[in-house]
Formats: sequence, structure tokens, C-alpha cells
Amino acid sequence: GGGASDGDEYRLNVRLGKSEEQRSRMSAATERLEGASERLQESRKTLRETEAIGEDVMLDLRQQRETLLHARDGMREVDDNLDASRRVVRQMARRIQQNKRVMYFAGCFFVAMLLIVLVAKLKPDGSESATPVPAPSSTPRPIGTPPP
Repeated sequence: GGGASDGDEYRLNVRLGKSEEQRSRMSAATERLEGASERLQESRKTLRETEAIGEDVMLDLRQQRETLLHARDGMREVDDNLDASRRVVRQMARRIQQNKRVMYFAGCFFVAMLLIVLVAKLKPDGSESATPVPAPSSTPRPIGTPPP
């Protein structure tokens, strides 16, 4: 009976060994699976954080885009105002030149008129060099008598 029992015991030990080996492999596989699950959970957490950061970045970019568009519209308005100002300044410069010409012409005209008047006043008149006309006497002369 002892031999049969030794064979059974041997088989039992082989089974237990296999069982122990299987348990060890199962344990190692379970640990690897748990490690992979933890890494997967960490990856999902990192993914959620990355998505949140991406959404914040997209919101910031959208706001910056709106700011840039608003600034561009403001710059266009400023550019339009500068163009209008340039036109007004050019028109004012033309009018200033026109006014200068008119004032120059008027000044020359008035100087010429003043010179004409001065020349006319200072020039000896031909009637002053002729014999003077006698003043009328207080007594009337008879008709046909020569003057004294």
C-alpha cells in the first residue's frame, strides 16, 4: 500500500506544484493586469486634463481672435479718419495758397492805385501855369466894356 500511496502523493505534489506554478503565473498576470489598469486610468486622467487644457486654450484663442478682429475694425476706422483728415489738410493748404495769391494781387493793386494817386497829386497841372482868371468884381460891368 505504501507504493501506491507514494505514487498518489507524487502525483498530488506534481499537481500541487503545477497548481503553485499556475497560481504564481496567475498572480503575476493579475499584477500585470492591475498595473496596466492603473496605467490606463492614469492615461484617461491625463487625457481629461489635456482636453480641459485644450478647451481653455481654444477659449483663449477665440477671445484673442475677437480682440484682434475688433482691433482691426478700429484700425480701419482710424485709417478712414486719417484719409479724411489728409483730404481736409490738402484742401486747406490749397485755400491758403489761393488766399496768399489774392492778398498779393490786392496788395499790388492798392500799391499801384496809391502810386497813381500820388503821381496825379504831385504832377504840376497845366491849368495852374496859365494866366489866372480874375475874380469877379463886386460891381457889375456894362455889357461890351473890356475887363480892366
